[in-house]
Order: sequence, then structure tokens, then C-alpha cells
Amino acid sequence: MQAASAKLYRWATEKANAKHAPLWVGIIFFLELILFMPMDAVLMFFCLQNRSRALWYVLIAALASMLSALCGYLIGHFLWDLIGDYIVPHFISHHAFDRIAGHFQQYEHWAVFLGSFLPLPLKALSLSAGVFELGALQFIAWVGLARLFRFMIVGGSMILWGETVKTFVDRHFHRILVAIGAKVVAISLFVWLMAR
Repeated sequence: MQAASAKLYRWATEKANAKHAPLWVGIIFFLELILFMPMDAVLMFFCLQNRSRALWYVLIAALASMLSALCGYLIGHFLWDLIGDYIVPHFISHHAFDRIAGHFQQYEHWAVFLGSFLPLPLKALSLSAGVFELGALQFIAWVGLARLFRFMIVGGSMILWGETVKTFVDRHFHRILVAIGAKVVAISLFVWLMAR
């Protein structure tokens, strides 16, 4: 496991220091809809490797994340009629679905902003927004604002305290991967329990 994490670390360092690093940031954050990885950690890593480009990475990440959210919204909006009857009784109860729909409609803007700002899966938020037919323009605007604010905190932190963080990451990369994996499992379990 440690050998694999060392290999992953070297690969990520190469990409973060490459000439086309901004393109990698854009691709990774655009694929956020299908990737199961904490995006803040990805952005942090890129900003650590090249702090002079941190704000540029933040802008690219926020824009790519908005595009990813729009794709999720459109998938949820247009595919729900095809798959909704399969999902509601099998993956989520009718009661839970109606409760979530009510919350979304009552707290639409706050739900989108907080869901995009907090470390929750963007795929769940964007698909749900499409299913519940929230306004597309308002959805994208709130996602963009929340993501930009969140990523500015990450990028700004790396500019201010990057050397200390880089030393810690270099020393404990393997443990960080294990903690991230545990977080992904915990969030998945929480979402599954909420849907029951």
C-alpha cells in the first residue's frame, strides 16, 4: 500500500509541476461528477506544488466544477423520467424522496450554496437539483459562488502556510490517503442511511 501511495504521489507531483498543470486541474474538476475523490485535496496539492499559480488554479477549478455541476443537473433533469421509477422504491423510500424534495424547494438557494460549499458530493447535489427542477441559472450561479469561495480558502491557505503544509503532506501522504478513503466511505454510508 505504501509503495502504491508513493507511486501515486510521484505521478501527482509530475502533473502538478507539468507545463499543462492548469489543463489537468480543469480536467480533474470537470470529471468531479464521476470521480470519488476529495477535490479540495487535489486543489491543495496543485497549489502546494506551484504557489505562484494558486489563484489561477482556484479559478479554473471553480469554472470546471460549475460545468460538472451543470452536466449533473442536466442528467438529473432529463433522465429522471426514465430511471425515477426504478430509483425511488429501490434506492430511496418515497417518504425520504418527498422530504428531500420539500427541503430543496423550501431552501433552494441556501441548499445549493451550502451543499456546494461544504465537502458534500457535488454529484448528489447536482443530480438532485435537476431531478427537483430547480432553476438552472440560479443553480449554476449559487454553485459557482460557493465553489469559488471554498476554493479561495484552500488556495489562500496554501499561499499563506504552504511550506508547513507541504512538509506535512510529504511526510504523511500515505496516512492522508487512508483518512481520505475513510471519509469517502463514511459519506457514502451516511447518504445510504439517509436514503433508507
